[in-house]
Amino acid sequence: MSASDPMGTFREEVGELLDRLESALIRLEETLDDPELIDEAFRSLHTIKGSGGMLGLHELVSFTHTVEAAFALVRDGHEQISESLIELGLQAKDQIADIMASPELDDETRSEGDRILAQLRAVYPALESARPPHTGTSEATAGSPSIKPIGSADIGRADGDHAGTARGETTFRIQFAPKPRLFRVGANPILLLKELRELGETVIIGLMDRLPVLDELDPEACYLRWDILLTTEADENAVRDVFIFVEGEAEIFIEEIDSENLEESDIDYKRIGEILVSRGLVTPEEVQQAVNEKQYLGDVLVEKGLLTNEQIDAALQEQQYVRRRRETRQRAAAESQQSIKVDTEKLDALVNLVGEFVAEHATLSRISADLGDGRLTSVSERLEALIREVRDVAMDLHMVPVEMLFSTYRRLIRDLSRELGKEVHLELDGTDTEMDKNVIERLRDPMLHIIRNSLDHGIEQPEERVRAGKPREGTLRVAASYSGAHVLIRVSDDGAGINREAVWHKAVERGLLTGDEELEPHEIYDLICAPGFSTTETATNVSGRGVGLDVVRSSIEGLSGSIHIDSEEGSGTTINIRIPLTLAIVEGLLVRVSDQHYLVNLANVLECIDYSTVARHSSDRQLIEYRGSLLPFFDLGAYFSTDYRSTGDTSEKQLVVVSSDGRTVGLLVDEVYDTFQSVIKSLGRMYENVPGVSGAVILGDGRLALMLDVDRLTRTESTNSP
Repeated sequence: MSASDPMGTFREEVGELLDRLESALIRLEETLDDPELIDEAFRSLHTIKGSGGMLGLHELVSFTHTVEAAFALVRDGHEQISESLIELGLQAKDQIADIMASPELDDETRSEGDRILAQLRAVYPALESARPPHTGTSEATAGSPSIKPIGSADIGRADGDHAGTARGETTFRIQFAPKPRLFRVGANPILLLKELRELGETVIIGLMDRLPVLDELDPEACYLRWDILLTTEADENAVRDVFIFVEGEAEIFIEEIDSENLEESDIDYKRIGEILVSRGLVTPEEVQQAVNEKQYLGDVLVEKGLLTNEQIDAALQEQQYVRRRRETRQRAAAESQQSIKVDTEKLDALVNLVGEFVAEHATLSRISADLGDGRLTSVSERLEALIREVRDVAMDLHMVPVEMLFSTYRRLIRDLSRELGKEVHLELDGTDTEMDKNVIERLRDPMLHIIRNSLDHGIEQPEERVRAGKPREGTLRVAASYSGAHVLIRVSDDGAGINREAVWHKAVERGLLTGDEELEPHEIYDLICAPGFSTTETATNVSGRGVGLDVVRSSIEGLSGSIHIDSEEGSGTTINIRIPLTLAIVEGLLVRVSDQHYLVNLANVLECIDYSTVARHSSDRQLIEYRGSLLPFFDLGAYFSTDYRSTGDTSEKQLVVVSSDGRTVGLLVDEVYDTFQSVIKSLGRMYENVPGVSGAVILGDGRLALMLDVDRLTRTESTNSP
């Protein structure tokens, strides 16, 4: 996506806005009366509509406007939030995503939009009074596609379209004082106020200071007047057009009081006295006299009969409103200055280039060592320090919080729990933990499958939970935390847990066990990751089709990660996933076995030991005494069986002690070199399933070194010594 592609930029923006909308709606189900969440949902829809209008996406504008109008009714206090609105809001979010995916709507998509809007109007009949979108003059729209609203033709106009061009938001003060005979000419001021509300955010204050005593009241006369604050992208002419048919029947004053184009030094707005003077309600001299009395200004002016409480309140609301608008603008400006959006493809390219720098520097270091040139060595060392800094910056740019992954589960759990007839509460923890964006993207499907399994097989039906003495509502907790150079993700539920006996019998039935083995509980639980393993007798729409955790394990191991399962029958299950922070650039320990080089992730290395100095233990397995206990080890050359001939001479051999997920083993190698940084390259489809290897790196002299999969090696040794 290039900077000159406004539609690509808009699609990216809409994706983020829809995520925010969905998150706000899901949280609203828990706290129906949260005004901030209602406002967040409204603003997301409002921004989508406004930006879509500028790009001429009439289908999008037409549909989004009515949904936005429904939330505006709730936000402005005219209607109450309801579960129906939340449900329809989620359906509308999906509909907007469909419109963005294919702007040329088919009949099925348009019919779905009609249904959503019809149900919205049934819930909130006030939506029937909205007007069709207004796209400007006929000259401005000549040659453009005709508007085809999804739903009936009573959709209101898009903000800013009236002006015909995009502009920053401006806040107007509008004083609307109808003459008493206004009703007699057939005008309705309420409809005018509704039309103003369609232009943007409004604060409408009714003033009753002209209302006579009851005996003198004419039921056909209009005594009310209004002070209005309007923030809109439309210009002043568009605002005046609202009152075009009542200009002779009312006193109308429109004044710009705040704008995005103003360069205010702080958030402060005018003082109350200045606002009252600018409204023409009092003179500067009267304000000064009131100030001199050293009492609250408003109280003094009311006591003197110069103003009413309503007029003071209107000035206070203006002051607070403009200050809040400025705070929002300055906060947004600060955020925009602190961060910019960068295409992920450019970040990927940067990381790859840094990886190439690392590889080339390895070549330079080797040449420097061969030549023995002190000056070249000094340059190489300084260059290495700079490359490390660039690498760290590039990796930081590629890191994103796991909230990006976790937040998508709220909607999933909400919909699945309803489908399954279960009550489930989601808890998220450690959402600010950061990982490589590419790793997070590849985790989406495995995590999705784990969560679906937890809901389907783990958490029981409400009645079953009550009989077991549990709360009706089950809890699903997804947490992330740092663990060295890895991130540990835990998905746990308080459901029925795993029946070890059932797993055991199914494993024997499938030939995975003979029935004579003695396995630890965690080894039994790991059996459910075998291909096609399932204890569910009947398949559902959610899971139980024999395509399960074996696919999840393969996907996670493809990320050089690991998955382990803990469970307690009747209490729940926890699935632990351990994933590297990044897969792009790895710092490892370079070792040699015969003429083959291997790279061991430095995060897994505990220490290196001279093999000739360790005490071997007499056993069928290869064991050494290590820090007061026995440590299993194996010869890497024999393990990989690659034309390896052991000389029997162990005087020069080294043991590299590695650890993963609490399992520790030794790797016997011929030689240990220095640490080495490089980009890990995929082995390709033909070699991607080679056990014990997760990738390859290019050394400084052009030779290949294999990246060891330490987790798989330690797991293999824990069950079967090579």
